[in-house]
Amino acid sequence: MTPTRKFSLHFLPQAIRNNLGKNAQQAFHHRVHEFYRYSRLPSQCKNHFITRQVSSTTSSWPERPWHSLQHRHMTASTVANNDSESTPGQIAPQSSKNSDISKKNQTLQSSVNYILKIPLGKIGKNNLSKARSFLSIVSKWHNEQGATLSEALMERLYEEKSFGGNHHVTIDSEMYNICMDAWNKSNSNGEKIVGRVESIMNRMEERLPLGGGDHSIARPDTYTYNCLINAYSKWEEDSSEKIEGILEKMNAFAEDAPSSETNGNTIDGEIKSLIRPDEVTYNSLINYYATRKNDHLAAQRAEDLLLHISELSRQGKFQMGTTSFNIVLKAWGNSGGGIHGAQRAESVLQMMIKLYRQGHENVRPDAVSFSSVIRSYSKVDPKDASIAVEKVMRLLNELEGSFIVDSDTNISSCYNAAANVMIKSGLPDAVDRVKELVKRMKNMDADQDGRLKTSIIEAYASQGSRESFQEGKELLLKMMDDQDPDLEKDAVPFNILLNAILKGNSTEKIEQAEELMVAMDKVGGNARPDLLSFNMIISALSRSSAKDSEHEQKAVGHLRNMLKSYTNGHEKAKPDSFVFNCIISMLARSKQHEWADNAMYRTLMAMESQVTRGNKLVTPDTITYNIVIGKLAKSGTKQNAKKVMKLLMSMEKAALSNEAKAPDIITYTSVLRILEKVDPLQAADVASCYLQRAMSNGEKMQVDRLGLQTLLMALSRSPKFDHAMMASIVWVWMENSNKVEHGVLDSGLCDLVLIAFSKTNDAKTAGKALSFLSERVSRYKEGDKTIILPTVVGFSAALVSLAKANRIDDSLRLLEIMKVLSKNGVPNIKPDDGCYNSILINLARSQAKNTAAQALTVVRRMKEDLGQISNASLNSAINNCTKMTEESHVARRKGVEIAFQIFQLGRESQSFDTITFALMIRTCIKLTADESARFKLVEPLFKLCAKNGLVGSMVMSEIGPFKKLLIVNDRLPKGWTINVGYRDR
Repeated sequence: MTPTRKFSLHFLPQAIRNNLGKNAQQAFHHRVHEFYRYSRLPSQCKNHFITRQVSSTTSSWPERPWHSLQHRHMTASTVANNDSESTPGQIAPQSSKNSDISKKNQTLQSSVNYILKIPLGKIGKNNLSKARSFLSIVSKWHNEQGATLSEALMERLYEEKSFGGNHHVTIDSEMYNICMDAWNKSNSNGEKIVGRVESIMNRMEERLPLGGGDHSIARPDTYTYNCLINAYSKWEEDSSEKIEGILEKMNAFAEDAPSSETNGNTIDGEIKSLIRPDEVTYNSLINYYATRKNDHLAAQRAEDLLLHISELSRQGKFQMGTTSFNIVLKAWGNSGGGIHGAQRAESVLQMMIKLYRQGHENVRPDAVSFSSVIRSYSKVDPKDASIAVEKVMRLLNELEGSFIVDSDTNISSCYNAAANVMIKSGLPDAVDRVKELVKRMKNMDADQDGRLKTSIIEAYASQGSRESFQEGKELLLKMMDDQDPDLEKDAVPFNILLNAILKGNSTEKIEQAEELMVAMDKVGGNARPDLLSFNMIISALSRSSAKDSEHEQKAVGHLRNMLKSYTNGHEKAKPDSFVFNCIISMLARSKQHEWADNAMYRTLMAMESQVTRGNKLVTPDTITYNIVIGKLAKSGTKQNAKKVMKLLMSMEKAALSNEAKAPDIITYTSVLRILEKVDPLQAADVASCYLQRAMSNGEKMQVDRLGLQTLLMALSRSPKFDHAMMASIVWVWMENSNKVEHGVLDSGLCDLVLIAFSKTNDAKTAGKALSFLSERVSRYKEGDKTIILPTVVGFSAALVSLAKANRIDDSLRLLEIMKVLSKNGVPNIKPDDGCYNSILINLARSQAKNTAAQALTVVRRMKEDLGQISNASLNSAINNCTKMTEESHVARRKGVEIAFQIFQLGRESQSFDTITFALMIRTCIKLTADESARFKLVEPLFKLCAKNGLVGSMVMSEIGPFKKLLIVNDRLPKGWTINVGYRDR
């Protein structure tokens, strides 16, 4: 049993604590323990605590948190505001104090790290106070670093108290809530936020029995559960069962609290009363459903909760406000329901208006209410555009007539949303309608932020004609020249116009966009093309299929202009990875091979230069390098090979500190492809180095079948014995790594290992090749059906190695093994004429003295096994006889006899050709010392050759000294050459 541990009564009112005796306090400890022991989160939440594997990847463009949480007083009034759409192309302003804030944060982080490193139980009162303050401060950084540090501080304080015995430490609910709130505002990806918040919640509940003395008990309260619900709204996964379970649990606590007090359990009731759904709880639940994109049922559930809140408000439990309605309006806007969703949102708005007119001031519609509904009409199908415009105009009329007071500064958002509807409608009078909105906005004395005026520019561009574009551009330039106070002189309005133009994606539109960028340069200052401007024009050029070569060069030119502008001090033209990757992807498809190769390489070098200069927006990764290396590898020039090797070395160096740049199997496949054409030996060296790292790093370096094939092929083309050994070692490693089951290894790859051995001339080669092959054959015979055997190609390569070492007996035994395996059903392993020819060719290349007799043995075996001798094998066998020139007279005479025996076997198989006769004549001349004896041997051979029409150039070359005796008047009858191929004549 779990022993009952002592809990602090510090959280209770002083009056209650004074009236509790010792026995009552002990009873209280027991009840608190039992209360939290059986009051965990819903079961569907538990499986996601602690053990969740959370991805550490954060979004490049994180969604802002939906509302601001303040400790004990979470205000939800900004829920609908933060979800409003901004004008296309608008860029959030950057604070000029960012660098100072960063320095302060670094200093604070150093202080936090100092406290974290203090030995357990040694944190003094002063540092405890600092730790508590630091926890609160870093939680307000609103990033992942701050959330991580705040959680680390909380854990360190918990360990200091629980395991260090430091009784000066106080762990309360506020600390846990601050950490959960920090993660909700961290802008991390939703999955990570949910994982961390669930983990903190789980620890908070699991640690309840660890409270002691007079210290407060850290226990979940309403704020805690609200934080958890808020976390789920930031994740795209369906968590509806979890949040509904949390609401059910909170309601159960609230319902049970009065009965506990009635039964005399005042303390139990006091605890349960701290967990009661409030307005923020329900708003958080509604917001969860509002964040579900394109989900009609989620929007309906949000509205159902609104009706439930209305009933609770009627009962006097809390007062329902405008914020609850605004979140539901957002839900219908996100529902993806088109005109139906927008009309449903409008019906909710009309409900608000009705309630307000009945005297419910707390649900008075505001600008957020109207802008949310108007924005919903911007998401309708084009066929419903005219209806949407009509609805929006009626809403504006109602807005202006009844529900806006001077204090409502958000009225401009309604007109901006209405302008967006007009622009998207595609109506021919969209420009006039937007201009009318400007006039109406002025009549309302609303603050003008310039966005509505830029909407006029966008309306011109959306008309699609060159004339409307020209009018929009001229109007914009005039506004800039007149220094319109409502229009900031920067690139934002130009980018809006640029974005509208480039939606057409035609050559004419691109030309218009380039004209606009020239105009931006002329205006100067912050109106010059910025990052977004260059991204849009380069992206449009990469998508265009017309005049590919011209557009490629234009895109590269824009990149140069961008880098030049940034170098000259235009900070807003600071390039990012997108623009570089866009250029690289475009050039990878280019047909201007040499120019594109050079341009692509220089683009990647420019990326590396930006990284060196501290541009954190540029992060070339493995994919970027692979695209460039893959393109360069296609040409196979020495120049490109040097570039590829330079890039590979750069990746390998960067990989030591940044895994995102680590070369992978795709990288090495491309590198080896070009090196095999330029320098096969270097290709083998690169393959060997990669495989060594792969084996030492285990599963960190993945090797697939295609990659392994490329690596083994590189090794198999090298004459080095070490490379052949690497091929066999890596094969065994792959076998032991269960790659057979994953389909990586096959017989074709096994062939490459034996081919690698066949290319070397080392004395140990034959033994190693035979050992590799014998091990696999033995395991197969022992019943190991998972073992992979080579095909006839691999066995032929092993026969080459054995023949080079003059191990003919082993070669013949291997042929026997092949026949047995083939009879046992092993596919593609039956000996063919290539196997015998492999022995004969390499036997002739060896330095052995008895090759002629061995060749005869092989030929006879071939005739016995295959029933005939191939022409290639016959010629190879005879060629072995011509190598006996340095032997004794008897041995040479024996060589001639063997040659004629082989020749006779060939005649029986009808396999001879002009080369056969040439080799026989050469053998007779070289191995016969007497001139008369030579002629007696050569003459019948020549006559037989002429009879078969096989007197070719090689035969004529070999009979040199007997030419005049064999050919009358140096004229060959036509019949003597009739069967000679064109190249052999």
